[in-house]
Amino acid sequence: MFVISPLTKSRTVIVNEISNDERRDYYRINDTVGFSCSICKSEKEIPTLEEFLAEIPDEFQLINYLNRIDSDNASLLHTIQEVSPDISRYLKIINAKIDALSRHMVTVGSMEEIKFEKITLSAGGLSLINDENIALGTILRTRMVLYPSCSGILTYGKVVRSFAIPNTEPAQYDTALQYVLIKESDRDVLVRHVLQLQSNQLRQKK
Repeated sequence: MFVISPLTKSRTVIVNEISNDERRDYYRINDTVGFSCSICKSEKEIPTLEEFLAEIPDEFQLINYLNRIDSDNASLLHTIQEVSPDISRYLKIINAKIDALSRHMVTVGSMEEIKFEKITLSAGGLSLINDENIALGTILRTRMVLYPSCSGILTYGKVVRSFAIPNTEPAQYDTALQYVLIKESDRDVLVRHVLQLQSNQLRQKK
């Protein structure tokens, strides 16, 4: 067990900060995602906005772009299905091939760093159980892959909660992060992902 001290110098890293009231409006859900994180031990490891955007992996940007195209074209594909089912089936096959290739790229590119992790996920932050007591204010760099879409999301988050879970051996800690750097389109991806999971859970309960 070790304690990481929070960053002591001030530096503006908040991007599109949301208020507490707005944050409470975001839905939260327990999910299993591909996940990795590392601690920023100095101010030099926290990027500027321009550096952050350049740091987002190419495979993350590709799969997220393709997912946005699918979402934007959903109504068009529905119209094509009504007019010409054969063309619709052909387009779905082509789309499936592209999806398979892009998801393979995300999986291969992230395999060495990202492992499955159970977390509580929202568009404003996340929480997880770990075996390290991380001091409040510490900045963590996180990489996530959401399933089944394989959307990839890079964030920097500030530790806003960390406490020991009673009766755990070895000791485990409930740690919560608030995003301080996240691409706004990726925040939208998180909102849609959480809402979709909640919708699926409601259907399963019926």
